[in-house]
Amino acid sequence: MTSKAFVKFHKTAKRCDTLVDTYTAIHGLNAADADAPPAPKDILRAAVVLAVAALDAYVTDVFVEKLATYLKKHRPDDSLVELLFKSGLNTREALSLLTMERPYRRIRNLVRSYYAQYTTQRFSVIDSVFLAYRLNKITDSAFGKVGKAHTKARVENLINRRHEIVHAGDYNQANRIQDIDEAKTKRWIAALEDFVTAMDEIICNRIPIPVARQAPAVAVAPLADPLVGNDDVHGPVLAEAEPN
Repeated sequence: MTSKAFVKFHKTAKRCDTLVDTYTAIHGLNAADADAPPAPKDILRAAVVLAVAALDAYVTDVFVEKLATYLKKHRPDDSLVELLFKSGLNTREALSLLTMERPYRRIRNLVRSYYAQYTTQRFSVIDSVFLAYRLNKITDSAFGKVGKAHTKARVENLINRRHEIVHAGDYNQANRIQDIDEAKTKRWIAALEDFVTAMDEIICNRIPIPVARQAPAVAVAPLADPLVGNDDVHGPVLAEAEPN
């Protein structure tokens, strides 16, 4: 089963696909009319920015979604304890949880507010987030699960292009706006969908969704399983842990 965070990501990814398709339709219509203006390529740039925003949101959303389930089944290691402390779960806050009707909601809100200060788009940052769940190098495991050599490079290109658009308006060093290709943008978004699909499968296998709270199924292509790591409660797993 997929996480609720993935369902949200999937919807956003489809919005990105729609933007690219919209550009393609406008471009086709305008090409048939010599007097029509060219289709605005900022539609494609918007798709790039929105896709990377979806990745950023997914990482935070799925981590917070899984937090209560994880804490109920596993003793937190030092990295998770440190994260909770940085999020504001000090002694005073911990004692106040004893009288709260929904303490786990409070913990989730603290962690969500903490991660709202950061961007989680770099692979190293994503890896560091999920170490708290004893998932070691989750991005490498996800790319391995996808099993396509070009996936990582395409996701990297998508993220880098987002930075160029957001921070420089997509101008190059010569102050000329860079061209952007619809077919390439489509491939980047598809690679991102494959990557997040694989990552969600790994996370949901490590921390299964309680039956009463399972999200609706999302139609995605099945991916091959990677090697299963050692699910030792005192050490990290190398790839996807066995179900608890």
